[in-house]
Amino acid sequence: MLDDLDRQIIDQLRVDGRASFSEIGRAVGLSEASVRARYQRLQRKGVVQVVGMTEAVRMGEMEVHLAVRVHHIPVALVAREMSRMPEVMYVASCVGPYDLIVDVRCRDLGHLAELLTERVRRVNGVAHAEALTVLEVIKDSYLWAGFREVPARPEKRILPG
Repeated sequence: MLDDLDRQIIDQLRVDGRASFSEIGRAVGLSEASVRARYQRLQRKGVVQVVGMTEAVRMGEMEVHLAVRVHHIPVALVAREMSRMPEVMYVASCVGPYDLIVDVRCRDLGHLAELLTERVRRVNGVAHAEALTVLEVIKDSYLWAGFREVPARPEKRILPG
């Protein structure tokens, strides 16, 4: 089970995955050794993994969210097949009008067309796949409740706050 200190450590790693254990310790009020021990426990449990992330649009690639409906076979089988595709970055089952949400990265429109028509739509059980192309990433922060961006000043907000 995660406690508030674990969440604070994870938040610090999300801001800077290369921060030292001593820097994180200063930020959360723990010793370097305590942060290291907690990090290793979180890593062993598969809760945390520190990796480099890229932004597709800034790299000249396309980021696309696919909303997929599955018919006549278990969703898990389609999810497993989709996960095998190298372009697929994320697969999640969900409730609502779609059964799967799949995030993919493609070099260009031709690559996306090939992926959709030649591979995704040919997966057994895929009844419908709708592509939503990312034009610009406005916000991308997956932080625990204890760590937040500084809110925009009232005069900078578009909508009344």
